[in-house]
Amino acid sequence: MKNVALEKLKNIDILVFGITLFLLIFSVFNIYSASYHEFSNLYIKQIVFVVFSFFVILTTTFLFDYRWLSSVSFYLYGLGIVLLILVKFIGSTVLGAKRWINLGFFQLQPSEVMKSIMIIFSANYISSSKLPISFKDFLKLMLFSAIPFILIYTQPDLGSGIMLVLPVLVMVFLAGFKLRYIISFMLVFILLSPIVWNHLKDYQKNRILAILNPEADPKGTAYHIIQSKIAIGSGMLTGKGYLQGSQSKYYFLPEQHTDFIFATIGEEWGFVVSFLLLSLYLILSLRIFLIGKTLKDMFGKFICYGVASLIVFQSFVNIAMNLAIAPVVGVPLPFLSYGGTALIMFSFLIGLVLNISYINSKQSFQLYPENIGDY
Repeated sequence: MKNVALEKLKNIDILVFGITLFLLIFSVFNIYSASYHEFSNLYIKQIVFVVFSFFVILTTTFLFDYRWLSSVSFYLYGLGIVLLILVKFIGSTVLGAKRWINLGFFQLQPSEVMKSIMIIFSANYISSSKLPISFKDFLKLMLFSAIPFILIYTQPDLGSGIMLVLPVLVMVFLAGFKLRYIISFMLVFILLSPIVWNHLKDYQKNRILAILNPEADPKGTAYHIIQSKIAIGSGMLTGKGYLQGSQSKYYFLPEQHTDFIFATIGEEWGFVVSFLLLSLYLILSLRIFLIGKTLKDMFGKFICYGVASLIVFQSFVNIAMNLAIAPVVGVPLPFLSYGGTALIMFSFLIGLVLNISYINSKQSFQLYPENIGDY
């Protein structure tokens, strides 16, 4: 039995597994540091989430076959839409946003679930289409993306809506869709930006304006980003030391265990560790992308592309938000921010990637280095 388990572990991608495991463990230490002075048991909940997430990774890797998802992707899409609609009627409101469904023992955030579903659905749609993908198929996929985007945007949660669409655009581009069409699509969006601006909530407009001129409202809309910059800057090269961060401990830094966990890390661990974290996210994403690049199976290939791009975009936006070079849009830092649904769903996606790598590593006709030039 022990030999079988070891043999299975040898067949998984150690780099993806190792980086994810490190980030999960590191999250517990930083959630404790960011919250123990304010919430006595938050880190215990994070431990529970991390243990469950680790179980999800192992289960998805070894007791699952990702190819089954291809046959149920449309039903998963429908389930995701139903959950987003349910939020409108039975959702819990926190800080003016209705984004969660209270299950009693757990606060489910359907937008996080929908991100994963959209990657699976798009991968199946693209792999079932003739490549390079046509303009007609592109428009259809954009329509399928627009429905959950609108439902998420009206919660309101613009950040999660954007994170849902961006991986789909990357997958479409890697499916051979002409770059000029994507650029044209983005130019149309830019031209429509005045209309989009008029439909933004006042607080969303203020957050964008705060990036351009934070001194205009330092105690209001710009407070978060100003305190975040102070925290990260004060950490300097090696940080103030674990549990020694003054910005979080003296309640200057808001949401230090969720959206601004990177600022807490920057203050206590400094530039060196912060840079290493950035490097780990980049290495993790590149490794997942390369796993997809070596696959002949198109469904698995595009799942990997979607997962890699989601990790890149979400980590970049969160960190940019902490550095005050992007508006505060409320997206968690993958694997490190507190929050059950996001952590579990990202862990599921990692398990899915490991499952793809594991299944194809046992099938010699699927994985070949010479295929690295395909798509």
